[in-house]
Amino acid sequence: MDNGYKSPHVDDRRNFADLLRRTGKTMVKHLTERPDLPVDCATPPEALRRELGEMLLPAEGMAANDILEFLESKVMPWSMPTNHARSYAWVNTSPAPISILSDALAVTLNNGQDGYHHSTLYIMHSLGRWLMELSGFMDADGTPNGMAILLAGGSGANLNALTVARYWAAKRDGWNVREEGLQGNRPAMIYYTSAEAHSSVQLCVEQLGIGAANLRSIDTDDDFRMRPQALRAAIEADRAAGLSPACVVASVGSTNVGAIDPLDDIADLCEEYDLWLHVDGAYGGIVGLDPAYTQMTSPMCRVNSLTLDPHKWLQVPLDCGAVIVRERRLNYENYTLVPDYLRAGDTEEGSVPWPYEYMFELTFSDRALKTWAAIARLGRDGVRDMVINCNNLARLLGELIEKSDDLELLAPVSVSTVNFRYLPTDRDLPAADLDSLNQQISDRIANSGEAHIPTTRVKAAVSLRACFLHYENCEADVHHLVALVRRFAT
Repeated sequence: MDNGYKSPHVDDRRNFADLLRRTGKTMVKHLTERPDLPVDCATPPEALRRELGEMLLPAEGMAANDILEFLESKVMPWSMPTNHARSYAWVNTSPAPISILSDALAVTLNNGQDGYHHSTLYIMHSLGRWLMELSGFMDADGTPNGMAILLAGGSGANLNALTVARYWAAKRDGWNVREEGLQGNRPAMIYYTSAEAHSSVQLCVEQLGIGAANLRSIDTDDDFRMRPQALRAAIEADRAAGLSPACVVASVGSTNVGAIDPLDDIADLCEEYDLWLHVDGAYGGIVGLDPAYTQMTSPMCRVNSLTLDPHKWLQVPLDCGAVIVRERRLNYENYTLVPDYLRAGDTEEGSVPWPYEYMFELTFSDRALKTWAAIARLGRDGVRDMVINCNNLARLLGELIEKSDDLELLAPVSVSTVNFRYLPTDRDLPAADLDSLNQQISDRIANSGEAHIPTTRVKAAVSLRACFLHYENCEADVHHLVALVRRFAT
């Protein structure tokens, strides 16, 4: 019986070709014109901010064309700086065009990646091997061995891995954390990480109920790398105190300075003391493709779990983080829970693992197709060449700084990150004034629209931080950036 209801989506589906053409023109306009717009044009005018932030819910639905007009005129012009090649700010970058299109197809299919036997679930399984190969997360004989799960980002990937590390440590000590929780009379688990670690590591430890008081921040050397002897001393002190050392989190491409911890030495300690080794490689997890870094990252074959963010160097649209695990069975034991209204997919003949039995989320979006497309477009050699190019640009900037009287490196150039500051040659400035000057340089560059290079702090000093990740970055960008810094320093 017809109750008279008709959804406006019915007409939109019938008119989808026309709507798609209009939307496609908007996307083309953005990608074509973005290089010529101010680099930092993220903040709309005050009146528009009020309009966007205080919209009233309409009683009647808007026409589809009116919605597209609204998006075209009031949303699209105000985009993050990361879409521009001369945004050197963060370790997210502009997505590959083929990945944008593939993401649109993934949304059209609306395949949840929780499980079942659909096409993109199999693609995600193959993609996991690709990510292992690109990062070096393989067995010692070069065979990919493990499983990859795609999540929202590095924080979620770290949380997944550190949750499994908690389960593993309890199992090692003869008990089940899923059954008992952390409220029993057990020795406190202790996690260890570098003083340069991403803030998500502490957040994960807090969310896991381990507690920040049981996270040890290990001192770093002059290159901002975790000191193995300091790690050993901390482990020994905790064992002597009757605590339970459980997990070490190392960095490959720390966010602030791009540091790579000494993985071999850390892996030796983890084997000696029977600890889980997790690597946060959200930013630099594939840097070993550059021969200059291959030896430093070769111990990936000794790591229990790895975080890798395809929405960073692999130029996949937000959001996409990956956790790669060596022993997928541990993930399964930690997460599997199959109520009557779900099917268990892990044991079905001919099936690939169903992700929902290996992670906290149940239904989540298909991040595999856009990631697969971005990597497939380049191939292994293309990804390698792109990584090398970005690192070479960072090295070039470092060399120019070292040859200059008015610029100073604040940290060794590492991965594709350069931390530096401007130093006036005609006068000595107190530290506070020098910090203020470099902050002003950053602000002036952003206001000019020619580039975007926010500041951070390195050893308490304000630092201009340049990170090269965009697929269009070239040597001209490096020279342009140096010229900008000098122009706006005066």
